[in-house]
Amino acid sequence: MAILLASLMQESNTFSPVKTRYEDFSPVFGRAAAERHAGRLTEMGGFIRALEEAGRPFEAVCAAWAITAGRVRRPDFLRLAGELAARLAAARHPEALLLALHGALAAEGCDDADGFILKQARAALGPGVPIVVTLDLHANVTRAMVEYADAILGYRTYPHVDLYETGLRAAGLALRILEGGFRPAMGFAKLPLIVPAENSQTTSGPMQRLMSQAPEGASIFPVQPWLDIEEMGASVVVVTDGDAEGAQREARRLASEFWNSRREFDVKLVAPETAIRKAMAIDGGPVVLSESSDSTGSGSPGDSTGVLRPLLEAGLREPAAIFLVDPEAVARAIEAGVGNTVTMRIGGKFDRRNSRPVKVTGRVRLISDGRWTPQARGYNTGIEWSMGPSVVLEVGQVRILIAGRPAMTVDPELYRSHGIEPRRMKIVVVKSPNGFRAEYEPIAKAIFIVDTPGVSTANLRSLPFRRVPRPIWPLDRRTRYRAVGLPEKRNPE
Repeated sequence: MAILLASLMQESNTFSPVKTRYEDFSPVFGRAAAERHAGRLTEMGGFIRALEEAGRPFEAVCAAWAITAGRVRRPDFLRLAGELAARLAAARHPEALLLALHGALAAEGCDDADGFILKQARAALGPGVPIVVTLDLHANVTRAMVEYADAILGYRTYPHVDLYETGLRAAGLALRILEGGFRPAMGFAKLPLIVPAENSQTTSGPMQRLMSQAPEGASIFPVQPWLDIEEMGASVVVVTDGDAEGAQREARRLASEFWNSRREFDVKLVAPETAIRKAMAIDGGPVVLSESSDSTGSGSPGDSTGVLRPLLEAGLREPAAIFLVDPEAVARAIEAGVGNTVTMRIGGKFDRRNSRPVKVTGRVRLISDGRWTPQARGYNTGIEWSMGPSVVLEVGQVRILIAGRPAMTVDPELYRSHGIEPRRMKIVVVKSPNGFRAEYEPIAKAIFIVDTPGVSTANLRSLPFRRVPRPIWPLDRRTRYRAVGLPEKRNPE
């Protein structure tokens, strides 16, 4: 008998023009899945460490992770989910399943892809095998997910630096269930609410306050807001030892507190030209510009020129760094060769609705295979990343790291691995709403969230929502919510 371990994760953005494919998940199975995560600061790494320390046998089933993008193509999703289900069904005498999901996975024709995976897992394992699930703090928790899992635990940090600890907690809980010392009962509250990610950090502000009120076993999910799906909205899940009524009561209390804090999540956006001008007036650097509307960790393609264009036009006297996804430009630069000058149009190749290419003439400083290993806590720490052939193009004072495929920009190692030291830059552009703060806040002279169009914009009312349940805040400003048995605090509109 063994405890099964699996991970299948993606945070989808249904507004993204780039579909997700099977190969984007880089799935591995069996022993290779354990080897990928053993000793790493991931949920699966936490599962493995906890079970090894407890001396409990385990069997890794699957490890698959894809960077945020558009819906998964239907045949690719069915293939991936089918492979996981088949391996679960083939397991002999499984004791339990520890399953790492994101919680915001969407596929073509399937809004609740995580719920679909859990339903298949339950069918494969039967009703008597405990399923303990870890979710990203930005999960969109659904009724199906709560129905088919025995216990759900979410991250407690944003920026997400507790993936490993969440895995440890989940494994510890599974062991307590198997030893008969814990009888999981879950409370669940769903809110007609989505909030911007830019002001959801757990180190300060409203989310810090909410998390400080959440007891052990409680998870608050502010949901990633770029999902146009049914059953969309923030939620609270509380896991207790056999006290279903108490779990539900606590879930409703936290949901009510969340609802009453909703206006505190509003974020102030700054025009990129204004942010650049203010950055140039600041002594020293780096000054971080967050182009969250083109966040590669939020499903945007990473090809926006909304900040690149004003950077190039600003007449900078000190260096700046920016990341861009453009495989065509990479090919042109490689053809030109290191040290040579090339003229071409870059950016605006994927999200053509929100961005246009910029014509540049620059010198090719570096050509790489695009492989680098994240060093920052969270986000697959220690697992090599491949963003395809990549180049650094120097246009005046602007160093443009151009990649063939998207990569998370929250870790300074992205730039350092390509010869750009963020500490020596006057301006560093990150395509992230909040995750960058863990590594960049300690070194930044200032941070500006810039206002550019994109499919992961903080201006949620500008997005073409069609499928979300209505009314929902902030799309409908007159939305009302009252957790059963709890009064709503009245705030002025």
